[in-house]
Amino acid sequence: MVGFMVTNQCTFHTPVSFPQIPVATLAVEKVGHSSVHYRLALFPPKPTKETPSVSHWDLSDGFFFGHPKLAHFASLACTTGSSVHVFVNPATSKPLGLPEDFRRGLLRLMSPAPG
Repeated sequence: MVGFMVTNQCTFHTPVSFPQIPVATLAVEKVGHSSVHYRLALFPPKPTKETPSVSHWDLSDGFFFGHPKLAHFASLACTTGSSVHVFVNPATSKPLGLPEDFRRGLLRLMSPAPG
């Protein structure tokens, strides 16, 4: 199985320049039969006067869809984007269903654990 990036979109909001190192985030938005839709964003490394502090977010812990801290996700990001990957048989280029363990792992990233 091989994954092809079939769509890619990026929207620029505010500049980031060398030597700044932005915080990159990735979220699984949708899991299909043979495809995965991702959302991506870059956040400024340090708050500026134009953007409220992101430092109180511990982005490394992650947030699930609907979390109140995600209400201003796009307005705080320097860049937002999306990407769709389709997984295919390399010999035929025909879409293949995602392996069940991979699918389960992706689905766990989409919603909090019960309990």
